[in-house]
Order: sequence, then C-alpha cells, then structure tokens
Amino acid sequence: MSNDPDPITESLLVLTKYFHHNNTPYVIVGGVSVLVFGRTRMTLDIDIIVDHTKIDREDFITSLTENGFDINLLDLAGFDDHTHCSFFLKRGMFRIDMKGMYSQAEKESIEMAVETVFNNTEVRINHPINIILYKLLFGSEQDYEDALAVYVRMKDTIDHDHLKQKANQMDLGSQLSDFLENVNDLINS
Repeated sequence: MSNDPDPITESLLVLTKYFHHNNTPYVIVGGVSVLVFGRTRMTLDIDIIVDHTKIDREDFITSLTENGFDINLLDLAGFDDHTHCSFFLKRGMFRIDMKGMYSQAEKESIEMAVETVFNNTEVRINHPINIILYKLLFGSEQDYEDALAVYVRMKDTIDHDHLKQKANQMDLGSQLSDFLENVNDLINS
C-alpha cells in the first residue's frame, strides 16, 4: 500500500502552502468545503476562489509543476476572461478548478472564509452560510443534500438572521424558507 496522501490532501497541501507563503487570499468552496463540515461524499475536484491579482503566474506554475501538477500559462487564461481555470494533479488526474475574485460575492466568500484544519492541513473553507445558500442556488439534488448536511451539523452555530438576510439579498428567500421547513419536518419526524 502506498504512503502517498490521497489526491485531495496532496493538492490542498501544495496549494494552501503556496497561498499562505505568498499571502494570497483564497477560499475552498464546493465539495471539499462540504467534506470539511462532515458530509461524506465523493468529489473529483477542488474548487477555489482566489484573489487572482495577487498571483505571480510564472511562480505559481513553477511551484505547482515542481509538485506534480500539470499546469501552464494557457490554463490560467480564465483569469483574463473572468472565467475559471482548470489544471490537474498528474497522479490520478485530480482536477483543480479556480476562479478569480471577480465580484463582490467572491470577495465576501474570501472574507468570510473559516480557517480550519482538514487532513492535517490548514485551509480556508467557505463559510457554512455561503455553502448552504450557494448549494440552494445551484439546485441539484446533490447540492440540496450538501446544504442539508451542512445545515444540520452547523444549525446551532449559524447566525440565522444573517442567513436569512443574505438569502434575501441573493433572491433565495423563498427557497431558504422551504428548505428550513423541510429540515424541521425531517428533524421532527
């Protein structure tokens, strides 16, 4: 059996070390953020929002290439177009999807990030309120289950007034009300 870390852990170690060393604001979102809050599920990538203006692209590429990633300048062109960038950890072809801090919503996600330890790695993870609301916004069955798992685990620590206020700002007030009603029905059944 190999002593190599799993692709998520290996990727997080390299990426967060780079971001911390270079004072680059970031937040891990998507499936990995849900894993950190206790939901067991499969994910095939790491989704990251990063302050792309703080990345020295050549240095970033060199650092990641030296650590087993398949990445080049073209892979980061999405920063110029305000879209996402994808590259891979060669071992296992595990994908990293990054998008820049293009909007106020992305800036808020970075600012609200929760600092924690996941698989012995210090990471900045999306705040539970953001996870819940963005999962409701995306709306797939898995997204709903992710939101449910995070809410149930974090409901006693979530600022419900802030959750509702942000839901209303995102035009998700009715979806959140329905979601909370379903949660209460599940808990009370």
